[in-house]
Amino acid sequence: MRTLLALALVLVACGRSDRPDDPATHEATPSLTRATGPDPVVLRIARGGGIARAYLYPNVDSAVWTSSEKAPAPDHMLAFDEDAGQLVFADSKGAFVRVNLRAGDVTSTRKPKLLSLVSSDGKSVYGVTDSGTVARFTPTGRWSYKAPLRARELMPQGDGSIVVVADRGNNSVLWHLWPPDTRIVDSAVVAGFAKARPVQAGDRVVLVHDSSIAAVRGRDLAPTPVVTVDTTIVAIAPTPSGDRLYTLLRGQKELRVLDRYTGGSGDVVALPGQAIALRMDPLGRYLLARPADGDSAWVIAVGSQRVLGAVATAWRSDLPFVAPDGKIALAAGNDVRFVDGDTFQSGQTVKDGAKDFWALVSWNGFRPRDASLDTPVHFDSAPADTVSGPAPPNDTVVDPAGAFIGARVDTARPPTPAAQPVAPPAPSRGFFVSLATHTSDAQAKTDAATVNVDGLPAHVATFPLAGRTMYRVVLGPYATRAAAERAGSMAARPFWIYEAQ
Repeated sequence: MRTLLALALVLVACGRSDRPDDPATHEATPSLTRATGPDPVVLRIARGGGIARAYLYPNVDSAVWTSSEKAPAPDHMLAFDEDAGQLVFADSKGAFVRVNLRAGDVTSTRKPKLLSLVSSDGKSVYGVTDSGTVARFTPTGRWSYKAPLRARELMPQGDGSIVVVADRGNNSVLWHLWPPDTRIVDSAVVAGFAKARPVQAGDRVVLVHDSSIAAVRGRDLAPTPVVTVDTTIVAIAPTPSGDRLYTLLRGQKELRVLDRYTGGSGDVVALPGQAIALRMDPLGRYLLARPADGDSAWVIAVGSQRVLGAVATAWRSDLPFVAPDGKIALAAGNDVRFVDGDTFQSGQTVKDGAKDFWALVSWNGFRPRDASLDTPVHFDSAPADTVSGPAPPNDTVVDPAGAFIGARVDTARPPTPAAQPVAPPAPSRGFFVSLATHTSDAQAKTDAATVNVDGLPAHVATFPLAGRTMYRVVLGPYATRAAAERAGSMAARPFWIYEAQ
């Protein structure tokens, strides 16, 4: 076990800085609204609990989806599983809740009672039980780990591993594991950092204790020296890459910018007054600061390191937030108001929107289906994956499974006639996902009834094999192989793809 007597925020060899060469402009900022990327989706649930509704941003007045069940009162969002289409949030009673955007159902996990609920991907949700045991919940089961000391905080990493934080005397102890394996692969002791607040900053776990900040690399707990400031740290917000930490200090009207590439304390951003909380734009364009007094937020441009102005808003776990197009969503009484992040020009207002809990995610599951995908399929001939034609001559060579390999050469035979022009291939009727093959129609129909992907059931297709009729359980047709591959993976069982002609 390594003892970290001196840690710092400087990591010279980790990642690329997200500081632009020139101050970012509103037009040059990255966006999630690219045609090739996922769509920005706003999920809204009544703050006291109720039906969940989804909206394709910026059309936040017209729901494209509603849940079939009510959700409990949300407290804060944990993560979103883009593959499964599931929002995971902590409710007001400390349980975690999954909202399935594909099936419409809502599930809550209330036992055992969990502390320190966290998730980095929406698939695995971690918590600490009353006894200090680490518990991980996935859609397929539960995993538990009893650490050498009572676990205090959990930091799931983007690579699927987890860093467990505990206290031993005046020190923080960290263990690195790869669930479901319970073997500790790395460990570290951070001297003098008992009860430190952990923050994920890119690939680093940052520990904040009074006026000091320590950091370790998440993948191997490698240390860096400590940075100490002149007063107590109130709040800290990393940029998306983690290369800069915006730090609020008690009693000071400024932000300290700790830069991992320049050796610690860097720029200073003057604030109109004292602030008590920070919130970073997921795309790293703006930083929102909550003043110590009043219902408002200061907007700081990350690219130019300056305060752009103040906007009136209540400060909640979900609002304000920065949308993909650079608009800032504000809680204005019972309404939600959007303003431009650079100019503060007013945009749309959602009446009674502040009565809901808001969660912004990225997902392409609400894109409209091609109408041709729902056209009934009729198999008039064998699918393209079967081979038909005259039987090979008696002197052909076959493998043990009976597949044709080639013909023996007979020099006494007359020359082979010139090849005739090859007819163009028959047009494709789409890509199909084959899930199983049965010899009985009844068995195939029973099997097909258990499969449903994106609301569409599997069906049965027939094909000849060795003089018999076989019954294949299939999904499709799909216009592209990629769409078929996606459907096959969602079926959660072995599959293969074929193209019918």
